[in-house]
Amino acid sequence: MLQQQRSSARRIEPAAIEEIADKLESHPLFARLNRDAQLCIAQHCEVVRYPAGTVLMRQGEVGSFACVVLEGEIDIFVEIPAGPIQMATAGPNHMVGELGLLTDTPRTATAVARTDAVAIRIDHDTLLSLVLEYPSLALSIIRELGSRFQSMNPALAYLTYAATALRRGEYHPAMLGELTGQPGIFAGFVGAFAEMAAELRAKQQRREEMIAAAAIQQSILPTALSHAASAAAVDLYAEMHPAREIGGDFYDYFMLDRDRLALTIADVAGKGIPAALFMAVSRTILRSVSGITDMTARMAEANRLLSAENAASMFVTMFHGVLDLGTGLLRYCNAGHNPPYVLREGGGFDTLQPTGIAFGLDADISHRIDETVLRPGDALFLFTDVISEALDLAGDEFGTGRLETSIEAARGRSAAELVARIIGDATDFAAGAEQSDDITCLALVFRP
Repeated sequence: MLQQQRSSARRIEPAAIEEIADKLESHPLFARLNRDAQLCIAQHCEVVRYPAGTVLMRQGEVGSFACVVLEGEIDIFVEIPAGPIQMATAGPNHMVGELGLLTDTPRTATAVARTDAVAIRIDHDTLLSLVLEYPSLALSIIRELGSRFQSMNPALAYLTYAATALRRGEYHPAMLGELTGQPGIFAGFVGAFAEMAAELRAKQQRREEMIAAAAIQQSILPTALSHAASAAAVDLYAEMHPAREIGGDFYDYFMLDRDRLALTIADVAGKGIPAALFMAVSRTILRSVSGITDMTARMAEANRLLSAENAASMFVTMFHGVLDLGTGLLRYCNAGHNPPYVLREGGGFDTLQPTGIAFGLDADISHRIDETVLRPGDALFLFTDVISEALDLAGDEFGTGRLETSIEAARGRSAAELVARIIGDATDFAAGAEQSDDITCLALVFRP
């Protein structure tokens, strides 16, 4: 990613040696040397000007020179398969590249001019001869390295502490307060870590909010029927498994009066938060209109309310039925939903086809009300489309045929066993493929 660029360099002219020696005299690395040593270094080195963006050194190359920064800043990158990662910034009075130069090993990082920079370039042979002639230069280089480690160790300690706290969910930006904003060599890395930690904490907070929302969504689903007569007349069981933390499917059942049981299964278009919000609205509206005696009028009002001010253009497929527990008469509205199955106790099954389009699309459209009769031992199975549309890893669909085979295999079982068998067969068929949508099933066995 980083491209090598040309830099301008020149051999020090005799007239400029004194000027360069003056710069060296104020530089921590060379201040301890005597004047003759400073003049000697100035005579045998180059002053190099690096335009911003110039690559001074590249990771993996064998070092042949080091640079002492006089002006400007140099960014230090470690290149990994994902790209270059900025680790530090070296400013005036810092030396870069000396480790590779002294140890004759490949460079461990890439150095790029962050700004226009001026540096003294010291070649390998020159540095070795200078170190041999002026041992105090070697001591200065060691002091430079030592000062780096002195600032590096506390920075690494803070970062390790912050990383451990982040893993435990206890991170707070104040943990890096001593490092953030400081011009040290880890300034860039600390800033990147702080941004990453803040993003992770924000994601964790959103995750916690989604978990809380999922708990709220599950809490609004109905529990077991409490009315003794209804509980005796039907074996009822339902499950909902959102594709994400929260979903757009729902089921509901409640007693309209002593003898009539209302039951619903619905699937809001889409997934996640928008679908979950529309799901909650749909359930609330359906319950709010339950006092309307005429079922046709009740469904028309529910559709009108769901269509009104529906700026997001969302809709919900829904099967809503009312079962007379004394006679077994089931009157229903199927608003664009998958046809439920009625498993007849004597064998075979019926499907309850749609009686209109989904709710929320057209406020003025009407929905037909159909009816069927459940006899003792008959079972009603309601489901959302992901059951029949479940895909395996090869992209094949579970399909209506496999669904009906599973239903036949569960004939005569309890409502809970029927639901478990269908969900289990569809899940086994998918064999590890990602769940594409919410899964919801409801089964009812009529036993007056």
